[in-house]
Amino acid sequence: MRSWPLAAVLALVTACAPDAETPVQPGLDDPDARAWTKAGVWYPTDPDELDDDVGALLDAVGVDQPRAAIAILTPHAGLSTSGPTAAEIYARVELPARVVILAPDHWGDGAPAAIWTGGPWLIPGHAIEIDDALTTTLREALPELADDRIPFENHEEEMQLPFLQYLQPDVRIAAIAIADNSRSFFPAFDAARIEAWGQALADVLVAEAAAGAPVLLVTTTDLTHRETLDVQVAEDAQLLEHIAALDVDGLHEYVTTQEISICGEVPTAIMMATLRALGRDSIEIVASGSDYHHSMNADSVIGYPAAAAWQ
Repeated sequence: MRSWPLAAVLALVTACAPDAETPVQPGLDDPDARAWTKAGVWYPTDPDELDDDVGALLDAVGVDQPRAAIAILTPHAGLSTSGPTAAEIYARVELPARVVILAPDHWGDGAPAAIWTGGPWLIPGHAIEIDDALTTTLREALPELADDRIPFENHEEEMQLPFLQYLQPDVRIAAIAIADNSRSFFPAFDAARIEAWGQALADVLVAEAAAGAPVLLVTTTDLTHRETLDVQVAEDAQLLEHIAALDVDGLHEYVTTQEISICGEVPTAIMMATLRALGRDSIEIVASGSDYHHSMNADSVIGYPAAAAWQ
């Protein structure tokens, strides 16, 4: 699936505007912007409705005192399916102004490891700014990252934006995509490569914090894909046990030998290795869920995680 062209976005927002000659969508004047893919499908195209839906999901969690975190793990499906699980973590986190989004690229049509170097990311009513300085730092730390738009044409990073902009309107992001889907099992990433990526990201996080500009690492994955409810519950419990203990080797062995259909094991393992490099030995599993509450189809279930490593 490809992102909506900016011309299509413009046509949509001007048609809905009180004055059809005046665009209401920020960022449309930037030809290098990244247009949305899932608005009108997985979340509303109306900005007020979008904010209302996100606010309702966060309010349902009922957390009064958010906390600063080093890293979080979230799902990336629609607001009606994975939104309640994503809200469990976003409602608890005090978001800084700078975020790295580490996500899988499920289609793998472009570079196997890429970083976004273009313009802002658009969702209805909002243009999320790219942190150019942080992007440059990440490219220097991970020189294998390619400057390629294609790995960012899908939904994985995009589904974090409704929460990020709602909680931190001035948020700036740097986005990394790694080819990974539910039909592959740690493609091209052995334990040594995962550890190297984790150390590089840890060094960036430490340096940015020391400079007085802390960065939150937002990693996204869904868990077991299209399994029966019983299998999903059992396999996700095992996945989350490895994740909670930051057991990179255990997660790698479980996913590869059992061919578990998690769709973002590589970004997840890199996040785990990053936390290990920072001296952590665990991450808190805040919640887990699935799309069963939405589909009520026990023959085909997708699991969702919510976890945080607190400051």
